[in-house]
Amino acid sequence: MPKGQVLKFRIALYGVLIEGGSVLLTDTAVPSGVITNFPGGGLELGEAPLEALAREFREETRIEVQVGELLFCSQRFQQNPEYPHEQLMHIYYRVRRVSGDVTDAGNNDDVVAVRWTRLDQLASRRILEVDREFTNHPSFLELFAPARR
Repeated sequence: MPKGQVLKFRIALYGVLIEGGSVLLTDTAVPSGVITNFPGGGLELGEAPLEALAREFREETRIEVQVGELLFCSQRFQQNPEYPHEQLMHIYYRVRRVSGDVTDAGNNDDVVAVRWTRLDQLASRRILEVDREFTNHPSFLELFAPARR
């Protein structure tokens, strides 16, 4: 059950880029401080979902990606703790770098830093429950299986 009145539904798409056994993450400013999440963001009205993901990824990291397979989408009710009137629906895709170098300085907007993080370091990061649902799911953990061999 919702904790409060939910007035809005927010669909967001995120890209999972893994290179050298690490995943690319962003640190994003929110009202309560900074959270770590995957590059990506909200789908705008009239925008194609995969184009939205490529745009958001480019805006946040300065690299171009090719969107690949669908990995996961939210399976539980997720209320946004930063904006409690929003229900979150996050969709995660695997992405592959096409061009560009990752900037670590953020995007002069909401992203304050971009970082590569190993799987064993992820638990120490402050992430939203909706992202934790994905990072605890076998579909995420399997992405690191080749790197752990």
